[in-house]
Amino acid sequence: MSSLVDRFCPNVHDAPITAAAFDPWSGVLATADSAGVVAVTRQGENAPGLIFQPGAGVTGALGLIRGGSLVAIGDDDGTIGVYRTDNGEPEFQEVREGARGRVRAMRGVAISPEGGRVATIAIDGLLRIWDIANGRREVAWQGFGGLTVDFDAHGQRVLCLDAQGQPRLVDLISNQGLPMDRLQMPADRATFSLDGTLVVAAGASGVALLRVVDGRLVASFATRGGSGILGVVQRPDGQQVGAVSTRSVHVFKLPGLEPVESLRHGAPEPSGAAWWGQGGIRVGGSDGLGHGGEIAAPGPVTAVGGFGEVRLAAHGNRVQLWKGNRRGRSIEAPAPVREVHVDRDGRYVLVTPESGSVKLYDAATGAPVFDAGPETSGCLGAAVGGTVVATLLPRGGLRWWDLGRNRAWELAWPTAMALSHGGTWLGLVTPRGAVKIIEPGTGRDAVVDPRPAADSPIRLLTFVNRRPDLLVVDAENILMHYDLARSARDGQAAEARDVLQFGAAPDRIWGITGGQFAAVRIPDGERATIMFIDLQKQVVVGEIVGGHRHAEVDAELGVVLQPARSAGLLELDMSGAERRVLRSLPGGEWVAFGPRGILDASESAGGVLGG
Repeated sequence: MSSLVDRFCPNVHDAPITAAAFDPWSGVLATADSAGVVAVTRQGENAPGLIFQPGAGVTGALGLIRGGSLVAIGDDDGTIGVYRTDNGEPEFQEVREGARGRVRAMRGVAISPEGGRVATIAIDGLLRIWDIANGRREVAWQGFGGLTVDFDAHGQRVLCLDAQGQPRLVDLISNQGLPMDRLQMPADRATFSLDGTLVVAAGASGVALLRVVDGRLVASFATRGGSGILGVVQRPDGQQVGAVSTRSVHVFKLPGLEPVESLRHGAPEPSGAAWWGQGGIRVGGSDGLGHGGEIAAPGPVTAVGGFGEVRLAAHGNRVQLWKGNRRGRSIEAPAPVREVHVDRDGRYVLVTPESGSVKLYDAATGAPVFDAGPETSGCLGAAVGGTVVATLLPRGGLRWWDLGRNRAWELAWPTAMALSHGGTWLGLVTPRGAVKIIEPGTGRDAVVDPRPAADSPIRLLTFVNRRPDLLVVDAENILMHYDLARSARDGQAAEARDVLQFGAAPDRIWGITGGQFAAVRIPDGERATIMFIDLQKQVVVGEIVGGHRHAEVDAELGVVLQPARSAGLLELDMSGAERRVLRSLPGGEWVAFGPRGILDASESAGGVLGG
């Protein structure tokens, strides 16, 4: 059964789209991204029927055979392969890896119409041609450049560019170059028109047309200002050609190259990957989507947070707030967001950016409420509870504010901290690894110091939501529990109770409402494991292995929150079962869905999802 994340998904790319190919004869579309994921959508499919990752990232080197049955892929490690578009099985591969491969990173690729040959152009300036059936390299010619290579309709001629940006048409029977006029505007890409009578050449300075029969230049168009030409697309009927720039697509009529119109495509940070299908021109963006003028999706989810019915999804420097199954306020931070938190009552959103100061926003209006100051840039941790904001400073120590009392405090010695969800207690770890609990509104001791269970210093601590309980993890990775009720009532020091020892070091800990369960996050390279522990039975009751490195746990509901592809936030229960996905869509639309289908959606979300 497919993952819940794969449903109602307008795209398969979480990395920037860096290559695209469309076959107008079959309607097959192939796209690839900078992470090496390739998606193939056949005619009649609403979503890609084939998604695979044959190698490293792809930069432009993607081509379909006429008829769409094969796709050629060249990657940034120098590997070239030809694969079936129905199942992704290779018909031909020549693998390169590491430094040896990167010197010939592929930039353009084409399959001959009869499927006998594959040609590539790489950054080393070599034009290479292989026989697909026997895997033998037939050609390795030096002195070429550009970003494209193309075969004519009979597979007997190859179109390429030399190192000076001039088109070259080479006869593969005689291995002789055919005459072509010199361009005044050097090109970095060239392709045959769909009827095979023209060569369309484009570079940063403009577009030119040359006649195939005699190589004569017949028309040209020079760009003035702007960002130059990043890519070229052709209308499926061959009557028009589009030149893609950073912001627009300039459309021209063939064969005279008369300007028709200029269209804003709306793609963020386009690489030049684009296609012209039956639905019009689409330009690949850094958000992994194809754009044709609509408002872009906010981009991949980079950080998540939440408490109770509130969910936070950070997309770069934008934080989307969800309440229940509906998306609401959007908060714009001044820099990409590293961590984001909401207080227990859902009033405030605390943002820790990648650079710059920690900031507090009003959840209802999105307006900034409080700036913690430049000293908090790069802080080691931040929390909000009630009207209290606390930060672990990057230089060491703790600074916190009670916004209700308009007061601030700072201590130079804390090595770790935890703020209760209501903001009534602030837990601190001393340089010797002991625990103190203070009142954030006064800075005084809230309870007598808990007694340590051993000499091992405390590394992490957290309060259990809505209970007078404290959880700590020491340097030996032992989870311990303190009941602070008697300390608060009659001044007796709380005794530690050992719960469980972990085989690896957690970096986050949560106390779940009700006091029965705790959760820890244990990093493992780019991934993480989330464990749920029954505090009374002292056993692990749930383990999610291979989760997102920045997964969080909602301490109210005991639900795991983690970024998901295609601008989604995924919820998992303690067993790892998928509960819900909250997804932002292009055009400002959104959808929330669970295992049984859509829970709620914006008014026009169906148009984005193909419904």
